[in-house]
Amino acid sequence: MQKDVNMNKLIVITSNIAPYRLKWCEELSKHYEVTIVYTKDHDYERDDRWLQKSSKSCKIIKLKNDKDLYDALCFDVIDVIKENKDSLIIFDGYGPKTNLLGLLYCKLTGRHSFTNVDGYALGEKESKIRDIVKKNVISHLCDYIFCSSESTKKHLISCGAKKDKVYVHNFSSITDERILKKPLSYEDKISLREKLGIDTKGKIVLGVGAFIPRKRFEDLIEAVINCKSECDLYLLGGKPTEEYLKMIGDRTNFHFIDFVLPNEVDQYYQMADLFVLSSQTDVWGLVLNEALAQGLPSISSDNCIAGKSLIDGNGVVYRTGDIKELTDAIDYCLDDERNKEMSIRSLEISHNFTIENMVVLQKPYIDEYFSNRKI
Repeated sequence: MQKDVNMNKLIVITSNIAPYRLKWCEELSKHYEVTIVYTKDHDYERDDRWLQKSSKSCKIIKLKNDKDLYDALCFDVIDVIKENKDSLIIFDGYGPKTNLLGLLYCKLTGRHSFTNVDGYALGEKESKIRDIVKKNVISHLCDYIFCSSESTKKHLISCGAKKDKVYVHNFSSITDERILKKPLSYEDKISLREKLGIDTKGKIVLGVGAFIPRKRFEDLIEAVINCKSECDLYLLGGKPTEEYLKMIGDRTNFHFIDFVLPNEVDQYYQMADLFVLSSQTDVWGLVLNEALAQGLPSISSDNCIAGKSLIDGNGVVYRTGDIKELTDAIDYCLDDERNKEMSIRSLEISHNFTIENMVVLQKPYIDEYFSNRKI
């Protein structure tokens, strides 16, 4: 698409380019000239194939970063800000050191900026020093904030952000076109399973994510072992750990699927009957957005911010680490009639949480910035 030479310009500064970040920036690029500035090509929690490095509608710049560490400090972010005086700077998060440097430079030079905040970490203990630093950054360096939900907004205000400068945008990784028009029938699920090489004919519970301790997949495994419902558990995201294999023993209703590309993952949501997000903590939990968009009833631990916004009549939020609550929730959600009703409700909720809707909610504030140059 040919750019309008009079388009206002945005600079989005981020650590790496996740698929959903790129889609968000490309949706913004329908209204603005967007440049993505990033610091690293790797993420220790994700397969490198998941990250994006090119775009048809956004310019992409990689900052100098010899070590490619998550928290690397890239001083040339200051040059980018200096050279783009007419652009609105959007920092993707306030935590990375490069973003902190950019925020500090903007503050010292009187440059207004926006900060994008996905959520916050429940279930993690912060040191007093870190808590003080975070509150000072939010209250003094972050001018205007886009955030994922009302829950996140309340948290940011409690950290010193000004209420009238925090804007909720219903965070998502889903585009409108990815949302199913209606839930799949049992016959369609079986057909899809056969296509994927899955021979399970009964109920399937699905978990998606890296096999790391904070995902607490061991809780999900134990809950499925204990539940009354006959079901198989499929965990998508890696090779099973020794702990998982020891828990499972010789049981045959547990299955592991290695890395799946972003454009293939929807099929795995569609073939399942229930999705579970069992994390100890998740700043948001985008897998929940993905599951709902494919019509899945869902269960979330109460330490995942997405669960507080996305589960409403379409699943259960349980106390993190409470195996009995999780077990009961699985049995509750796998009831045939209830499962069908929850599936429809998941699709209804998904339509409010899309990348297109994010930009619709953000655009008035961005336009106001360019109109006034000072909100």
